[in-house]
Amino acid sequence: MNAMTNEQTRRRTIERTKEHTKKRTKNRQRRPRRLLAIAIAAVLVALVAMPALGVIGNVLIDDQKLLELERPVFQQQSDSQAFVHYSDMPDYLWQAFIAIEDHRFERHNGVDLQALARALVADVAAGSKAEGGSTITMQLARNVFLSHDKSFSRKLKEIAIAIHLEQRYTKQQLLEMYLNRIYFGHGQYGIEAAANMYFGKTVRAGSADRATITLNEAALLAALPKAPEIYSPRNNFAKAIERRNLVLQRMVDVGFITNAEKEAAMSEDVTVLPAE
Repeated sequence: MNAMTNEQTRRRTIERTKEHTKKRTKNRQRRPRRLLAIAIAAVLVALVAMPALGVIGNVLIDDQKLLELERPVFQQQSDSQAFVHYSDMPDYLWQAFIAIEDHRFERHNGVDLQALARALVADVAAGSKAEGGSTITMQLARNVFLSHDKSFSRKLKEIAIAIHLEQRYTKQQLLEMYLNRIYFGHGQYGIEAAANMYFGKTVRAGSADRATITLNEAALLAALPKAPEIYSPRNNFAKAIERRNLVLQRMVDVGFITNAEKEAAMSEDVTVLPAE
């Protein structure tokens, strides 16, 4: 009798285990669909709330910081030699940054909803804090007006400020602000300072004082904003070249350069100045 009871208990335990395993499998299969639904809902909310977010973004902006950000943009001659106007840069320079950082820059209003939804799904799936999916304008908003803590509240502020900036400035002005403000590693901020530090060159096209950076070098600089210290050619030359190659390929993918131009740039030697 005891043997029969034990056998029945064992069978019931096995059946419960199988049933529990089936439920867990179903839940795992449903999770991506739930995450997709969350992402779609977030995108729809963002679409509806765009005008209101722009107003909120205006409230979140520090007026003094905004004045410091826009002042050199509206000056014909900048007070600082480190500030370079968009019109003075070779096209391949800003194209490299758009290709790798925000290839829909010209088409969105500060927020790339597709990229944001994809990043949200990845964040939720990984159980990580809000990161990724930031446009060039969102990066500008974060670097100038916000902290770098990884939280959903900071991401919402970043979105709101980016929408307001897009309502206030042209795409060229925003790109000019971005390139002159972002961090390039080793304590250097701004594209001109970075070109000088890494190559001893300028980003001013046709400069009579110094050589202008090449497509190859521009792609290497565009590789840095994602993780300046990691991709610095001074710290890890192989990683820097690997990401530079990715930038060049992205430029081909979006139609900025030809495959032949990419191959020519990749075949050039890269000379990086040593740290002083």
